[in-house]
Amino acid sequence: MERMERMERIESTHSIWLFDSQRMRFRRVPKGTDPAAPSLDREWVPYFGLEIDEENGAFTVALNEDRTRLLRAWRDESTATGEGTAELSLEPTAET
Repeated sequence: MERMERMERIESTHSIWLFDSQRMRFRRVPKGTDPAAPSLDREWVPYFGLEIDEENGAFTVALNEDRTRLLRAWRDESTATGEGTAELSLEPTAET
């Protein structure tokens, strides 16, 4: 049986993000790099969710199952806040 790869590509202010939704992993390469170049398994990072805000061009990647470690990046510099990609750590609430 042939397996169809589902790869999503998002360009942010400084990087190209490749999301392999079948294996739930992503990798990030600097703009100007060939994203189709062969990669090592260690270049891929597991992820547990991807949310895209179409209104402001931001997207958030959940790095753990509890969604307490997040990466946030923007597609366009004009809508970015802060210094590009940032990792957020959230403290679990009493409800979780």
